[in-house]
Amino acid sequence: MNYRAVLIILMLFATGYAQEINRKWETNENCRACHMDIVDKWEGSRHANSHFNKNDLYKKSLEYIVRNNPKMILDEVKVECSACHNPRISKTKVEDVDKYLLLMDIEENKKQIQQTLNTKNMQNGINCVVCHNVDEIHLDKKKGSQGLFDIQFGEQGTMFGPFDDANSPYHKTVQRSHFVDQDPKLCFACHYGSSNKHGVEVYATGKEYESVGSNEGCLDCHMSKKYQGYASNFVKDKDKPKPRMIREHRFASVDNSNIVLDYIDTTAKVNGEKFVITIANNTPHRFPTGYGLRRVLLDVKYFDSKDKMIKSFNYTLGSQWIDAKGNKTIPALATQMSKDTRVTPHSKADYAFKIPNGATYVVYQFSYRFVDEALAKEMGVSDSFFLNPYVFLTQRVHLK
Repeated sequence: MNYRAVLIILMLFATGYAQEINRKWETNENCRACHMDIVDKWEGSRHANSHFNKNDLYKKSLEYIVRNNPKMILDEVKVECSACHNPRISKTKVEDVDKYLLLMDIEENKKQIQQTLNTKNMQNGINCVVCHNVDEIHLDKKKGSQGLFDIQFGEQGTMFGPFDDANSPYHKTVQRSHFVDQDPKLCFACHYGSSNKHGVEVYATGKEYESVGSNEGCLDCHMSKKYQGYASNFVKDKDKPKPRMIREHRFASVDNSNIVLDYIDTTAKVNGEKFVITIANNTPHRFPTGYGLRRVLLDVKYFDSKDKMIKSFNYTLGSQWIDAKGNKTIPALATQMSKDTRVTPHSKADYAFKIPNGATYVVYQFSYRFVDEALAKEMGVSDSFFLNPYVFLTQRVHLK
């Protein structure tokens, strides 16, 4: 065996991989038999689409990062971001030795890391075994959210949950406090806040929450308030399923719920020569929050008595990011947040628009976008799910 072959073997050994998820737990399909309704609701959530193969915005963001940072390779970024997007990944970091092997085009290493990034469990997203196998949470708020590095998983085959008397013939079931109380620490493992490599804080949902001293938790809004149902439809000895106070596992967003209408109030009035729209943000975080390219668009159109539009205005609620050259970029590459027009937690904001001569009524509309339109085009995002605006309110108000 020559020196190069020995070196490659040693390097492969040095970049070992952790234990993969057992086939029994790798997807939610094996959970469906007992937890049918929960799995059905989860399938319509963004958690179910956290893998880059199911999320065009995420995938194009990773590729955009690499195109604009020649020191990084795509697999490296995929592994790094999997800490939150796929916390059960068996490889937690791409070391320099891994990069050398990939750049040397070593087929075995390429094959191995691709298999790791594309396991059934990874592609299944933030599934049952991600959340319900979390035994302990050790979030260091000074470091921000670190996903898998914030949590300690239990043994495979043990599921943790909110009930102290749950019993399953298929897995062990143990109660844990982070499923019982309103403390959002489980959510904050990934959604508290994070800074990029330039030290710029790119999202801070958890910090926003704490800034108003909230104790509301995340569950009532993003899952549901508790209602009587069945956590499991498994029955023993021809008995009936046990009724429980449970929550929907929909992880509500603008695409699968009325969450914006439920927690954002809007009113409008004529004030002299201006038409004033007031937004009341009843959430414990900014509106919009989360990924820094999300936008809420306000369009205002004035019409005359013959229904002809005579004037229009628009306003964007969101944050803008720039790089060292002052160019607009995505949060991961930004050296500065250059603008922030979002509504702060538990507050109101007024938006005044001059009423043009001849206007008899006005139509205003709010819509939500998952990504800034111009940057979506630059990144090459093509999935209509991310490109389409989600209209959540349209109102017509007579001025005379």
